[in-house]
Amino acid sequence: MARKTKGDWLVAGAQLLGQTGPQGLTIEALCQQLNVTKGSFYHHFAGYEDFEASLLNFYEQEGTLQIIDQLADIPTPQGKLRGLIDIIVATSTQFIAYPEIAIRAWALQDEKVREVQKRVDQRRLSYVQALCQEITGDVRQAQIMSQMLYAILIGSEQMQPPLHGAALRTLFDEYLRLYELNEEDNHV
Repeated sequence: MARKTKGDWLVAGAQLLGQTGPQGLTIEALCQQLNVTKGSFYHHFAGYEDFEASLLNFYEQEGTLQIIDQLADIPTPQGKLRGLIDIIVATSTQFIAYPEIAIRAWALQDEKVREVQKRVDQRRLSYVQALCQEITGDVRQAQIMSQMLYAILIGSEQMQPPLHGAALRTLFDEYLRLYELNEEDNHV
């Protein structure tokens, strides 16, 4: 049996959370999913609260900060916005890997999770708003554009069944068309 890394535990936790919600996210279930003993869990985490904090940090890093970092080398705000949409669409079918719906539901019940979700939402909105403001030069228009883009993302995840892949791409393409952001040299 191969040794599990802390990252293995966090990925398994994200998957389990996406599959079962927070009530199914237990040490026993994690150990069973990874086919290891509880000793392995306690090798990486001081306890469940430590694991939970690490999982929420992992969610914030993987689902927000690392994505923003991937866009850093794109030279224009329009290109960054299109690159962001490309990443969102490409990962939209990997719902279990990034358990957005489960974390949002968990945030309704748990203050710590709610604070992380608020921070994630604010960071994402601020990033997109800054791109939109650079494109338009208008603070209010940038705020509306960023909220609309984020509402498409969150709404598409909450629908039953969720919209992802080509269906999500169609919505984002329409957003880009409406704001004339399909081409590099277009400006709102």
